[in-house]
Amino acid sequence: MAQSVVYADLKFAAGPPSTVPDEDDSPYENVPLGPVTAEPSPGGSPAAAAAAGTPRCSVVAGGPRGDACGCSSLAGRWTRRWRVPTAPQAASLLLLLLLLVAVVALGACYWQVTRSLQDTSRQHMAEQGRLSQELQAQEQSLEQTQLELAWAREELQRAWHEGNITQMELESRNAELGHTQQELAVLQEEMQVLEGKLNTSKSLVSSLRACVNTDCCPRGWVLYRSKCLYISVSKKNWQESQEDCADRSARLLVRDDWSPLLVPVQSRGAVLPRE
Repeated sequence: MAQSVVYADLKFAAGPPSTVPDEDDSPYENVPLGPVTAEPSPGGSPAAAAAAGTPRCSVVAGGPRGDACGCSSLAGRWTRRWRVPTAPQAASLLLLLLLLVAVVALGACYWQVTRSLQDTSRQHMAEQGRLSQELQAQEQSLEQTQLELAWAREELQRAWHEGNITQMELESRNAELGHTQQELAVLQEEMQVLEGKLNTSKSLVSSLRACVNTDCCPRGWVLYRSKCLYISVSKKNWQESQEDCADRSARLLVRDDWSPLLVPVQSRGAVLPRE
């Protein structure tokens, strides 16, 4: 015989059917199926064995999968694989789908929230940078303003000091001006007095000139230094001379007032040249 075939009677206990067939556990997955040739047993022919009702199957290899006679049934295995799921299985599958949808929705929401937070963080960083630049600019402007304020204070203090000096100088000039005005008032008064004296002198000179021109002294009298003098020819004492002057409505000339060399002398009723 080219091939030796071993026949055996196998019996398997019936168990719960598997909902999902596992192809990895099947020992017949990679075994090619071919025609099975039944050989007659030593006790009779194959036809007689079939007529007697004894099940004979050609077994290639023993395994946990098979029918009650120990024969591999591929048709039954494919039927159990595509069996319609029961209500609990459908509920479990629906719940699984709902959980999957919820996970996807939560993932999408998480992605959106994460992206929104990233955008907000970038905007916050940009706004923080802009505010930092503005703050630096404001600080620089404040420092410049403080420097200008300090310079303005120095200028104001210097101007105030100069103003005080100018005020003191002005007060000093005003005092000098007041003193000068007082001196000017005194000089004006003196000038007025001098002008009065000058006017008096002018009037006296004009009257003397009039007297000289018109011969204002009485006959026998001599005009000397704007005074009319009467020189007596006769010698008299002081008492007689005073009485004679009183009679003439005059006063006796005191000798100390005149220089002896300048006393005019009358001769024969003529008047000598007047000095």
